[in-house]
Amino acid sequence: MRPEQADGSGSGRRTGFAFVGRAAALGTFLEACRAAPTVVFVLGEAGIGKSRLIHEAARVLREEGTPVIQGGCHPLREPLPFGPVIDALSAAALPGGARLTARSALLAPYLPHLADRLPAPTSDDGRAGEYSPGGPTRNQVLMRAIHEVVAALGPVVLVVEDVHWADDATRDLLSLLARNPPDNLRLVLTYRPVDLPGAGAVLGSSYRRPVGVGGAEIALAPLSPEQIRVLAESAVGPAATPSLCRDLYERSGGLPLAAEEDLLVVADRLVRHGGGPIDLEDNGVPRALQEAVTSRLVPLGGDAKAVVEAAAVLTGPSSEDLLAAVAGLDGRRAEEALTEALRADVLTERGPGRYGFRHGLAHRAVYNGILGPRRRRLHAAAVDSLTARAEPAPVQIAHHIRRLGDTTAWITAAKEAVAHAEAVGDDGVTAGLLEQLLDEPALGPVDRGSCALTLSRIARYRSDPPAAAAVLRRILADPALDTATRGEIRLNLSFARGLSSMTVNEESLDELERAVAELVGNPEQAAAAMTALSLGSLISAGSGDATESLALMDRAARLADAGPDPSARTLVLINRITLLESLGDPSCRDLLARLPRTSADRGVLQLCARCLHDAAYLELSRGCDGVARSLVDEAEDICRRISSFYLLSSCRMIRLHLDLLGDHWDGLEERIGTVLRDTAENSTAHVGAHVARAILNTARGRWTSARETLTPLADAFTEQVGPQAVIALARIELLENRAAAAWQRLVPVIAAIRRSQIWVRPAALLPVAVRAALGCGLHSEAAELVAEADRGIEGRSAPGVVAAVDWSRAMLAADTDTLGALDLLHRARIRYEDIGRVHAAALVAEDAGRLRLTTAPEHPADAARDLQDAHAVFTRLGATVDAARCEQALRACGRPRPAPLPHATAGLSPRERQVAELLADGASNRHIAQALSLSPRTAEHHVAATLRKLGVTRAHVRDALGPAL
Repeated sequence: MRPEQADGSGSGRRTGFAFVGRAAALGTFLEACRAAPTVVFVLGEAGIGKSRLIHEAARVLREEGTPVIQGGCHPLREPLPFGPVIDALSAAALPGGARLTARSALLAPYLPHLADRLPAPTSDDGRAGEYSPGGPTRNQVLMRAIHEVVAALGPVVLVVEDVHWADDATRDLLSLLARNPPDNLRLVLTYRPVDLPGAGAVLGSSYRRPVGVGGAEIALAPLSPEQIRVLAESAVGPAATPSLCRDLYERSGGLPLAAEEDLLVVADRLVRHGGGPIDLEDNGVPRALQEAVTSRLVPLGGDAKAVVEAAAVLTGPSSEDLLAAVAGLDGRRAEEALTEALRADVLTERGPGRYGFRHGLAHRAVYNGILGPRRRRLHAAAVDSLTARAEPAPVQIAHHIRRLGDTTAWITAAKEAVAHAEAVGDDGVTAGLLEQLLDEPALGPVDRGSCALTLSRIARYRSDPPAAAAVLRRILADPALDTATRGEIRLNLSFARGLSSMTVNEESLDELERAVAELVGNPEQAAAAMTALSLGSLISAGSGDATESLALMDRAARLADAGPDPSARTLVLINRITLLESLGDPSCRDLLARLPRTSADRGVLQLCARCLHDAAYLELSRGCDGVARSLVDEAEDICRRISSFYLLSSCRMIRLHLDLLGDHWDGLEERIGTVLRDTAENSTAHVGAHVARAILNTARGRWTSARETLTPLADAFTEQVGPQAVIALARIELLENRAAAAWQRLVPVIAAIRRSQIWVRPAALLPVAVRAALGCGLHSEAAELVAEADRGIEGRSAPGVVAAVDWSRAMLAADTDTLGALDLLHRARIRYEDIGRVHAAALVAEDAGRLRLTTAPEHPADAARDLQDAHAVFTRLGATVDAARCEQALRACGRPRPAPLPHATAGLSPRERQVAELLADGASNRHIAQALSLSPRTAEHHVAATLRKLGVTRAHVRDALGPAL
């Protein structure tokens, strides 16, 4: 969808973008305007969304039957007195029976459409300019006439926008209307505080609402990163990737207009050229924003402009001393210049003693306006100033040297910056600098190999595969690269891809075999490659027999032990642990205790953190949730000690799934959003967070969003993320009564597990697959699947799969052995509760209740007990769809629906809250009826009531719910 720039009514407002982040403001606005008289002020900087708020509120008010008339002030050299109000009245209609005095006749030339409704002029009021000395002026009489006509309109909302540009006469009129409003008037004034003239009073002097006059003051703030994401998705759909949304927020600072300008260009590019990477820097600065920034620079004095230009050259918020040094000003002049720039709202205080621009586009607008010679001099001054500081900033110095165009000096400075970033453990900055260096043709062969090797080592430990992978693959093809260096880079790239997933790419194994050969002269690195090859070969071979892999591990251990490098020995240990964890071998726990967690070597600690992270993930996948939580705690602790923030984000992804499986759903959506913002697309952590969000949305009935998230991930499971997305998507298809589609989706996953003969994970597969098979009438296939899984976990540590086997056996026995099935369900429920998986335990309890209800309807109490237990859990978690199913089953037992937990928004009942959440996800009435186990007519009734209470249409439900969604 391409957002439109106008709504077709000549307003010039964009309506193709979602109305985001203004639910509270809209509610306050509407509440104030539903009573009269009232005066509402809407304030905020240019582009913050004042006009859009007015547009949305006006639509609702008109639907409710309250007329809205609008006018706007303009920065004209000779403005028409009272022009904005005259413009608004030109769209007004006088009701029948309106009584007006003769003074209103003066308005006939200004309001020709009302001329036949206005009284005839008297001899005095009809002659312009003939007013007695000391009497009212013509403007004063016109003001009284306008006040009279506004009063005659009856209930009306009068909106005057951009009052900061109002002329004195208009400001006096608005002051009269605000201080003595007609009984039915709702007066709305919008303005930019920073552009108010004089003392900054919007009405020319201090205003206090008279007794009996209501109103509100609505100050609009910039949008949050999450709100910018929603805005982007409304404009460009799936192209709104997390990296694009991050760039949008950084450039716009949350200013809707700036983000929308960028999104219009992105949408147009998608229409013209289809997909592909999007770099917002290619967009430049939108014309309107460039002009707005330039207009603020014009009144500034020379010193203030110098400080602003210095801020534009520097890379971020800077101290007053640094700004003064780059601008070439002494202390007193710099203070006065900075104060002037702050008052003009060109610069803002971004922290204690730190000054910069409100958003990235303003920064870019000023920088673009600095001519080349001046810009070079400022960059040179920045280099001198930063170098002379007690603690130089090598990364910033390298940036400014690069801007000067001295390639040789920049390479030297960039290498120093890399060393500094490495020393402080900032892998992200280090990787960025190394990528820049490797893209520089003038970099020598030795330096190129060294930089590539360092970059590959960073890639090895990061959970988010860096963009550097493509650069490193190009480096591998360079014939000038040293063989041992090539081998180590190849090895590190294999670790960056990851080897602990259920399937291994054949290309990865080929790369590892090459690495072993290339590292023959470096026994310790060769040992590392052998251990990785051992692990990958086990998974790829699909035998489930670790004998050959462990033998290869032993050879690697002997190589590593012969050398002095502790990290090589640690790596062998770690890969042995990962291999045993993959098999569910309990002996891996003893090996975990041998990890050198207290080492002083940062590289060794990085290996330990990665091992603990991978072990936690594998323990989680087998249902050992308590062990997984303990391991992820340890991994996070080491990550914080060594500042490994990328791996820390991946640890948080594992914690999301632990919370999702357990009883920690409060605030889970926000925690998922944090992980998504902090991780790179296509990384394991990012994909895992998306899957967690989709599973949460499924339980809450937001199947449309869940399906959109899961489908592309499920399609790529063999290369990327394992089967979790496939299983989650199959469960949605089961909820939609599409068992055949669910079974067909799971067939490739089942085939992959059969090839690997690793049945200890994932624990969630079996019950979904068995239910799908039974739904297709494939009883024998389901029974064979359960038998294979049962044999495959013998002697392994996989309590989640043990519980799943019991649950699946109960499904198989339900039609022929009710008591046996109930016994198996009871065992499965206890097992799930023992490992802390309360949602799964509740699903089992629901199955038990439904089975009792079907086989012994004459004893509804037993069935009701299980169903009520399940309903209590689902309600506490907020699993809307699951709770609704239980409510329907309880009605079949003749039991009243359990009282829901108190949870209402804007006067909504709990059921209407559920409906609102589904509407926000784009659900149809039929979908809502299916998700909540309602009849179509009942669903229609709830939808109508929900929309009426929220006061919005379907398109605006998401924003009406706001942060509570």
